[in-house]
Amino acid sequence: MLMMDKGDVEASIAAAKEKLANPQTKEECIADIKKLVDIKQSHMWRSDMGSCVGNLCNISSLIDMEIGILEGAIAAIESSDNNKATTLLDSYVAFVNEHYDNERPPY
Repeated sequence: MLMMDKGDVEASIAAAKEKLANPQTKEECIADIKKLVDIKQSHMWRSDMGSCVGNLCNISSLIDMEIGILEGAIAAIESSDNNKATTLLDSYVAFVNEHYDNERPPY
């Protein structure tokens, strides 16, 4: 389950990558990715507590993998490995595209 569609995820990651490219906005990039981690942790909590709807209760392992990719990107940024961070952010988008359907159908 996504709280935004795939296009929104791609736009969010593209914005983070733009910030990553500028040393002056590195902290903003980290904050943006941490916000995504917080959202995913909320999804995990809902899944674990059983207060979810639809198929959210069945995807804890996917959410955990998402969190791992995003936390890896944060760690890479913090260690100044922007190439690794970019690769992980691209991997995150690919993961989302592979494992989820859009929440909002295209019109």
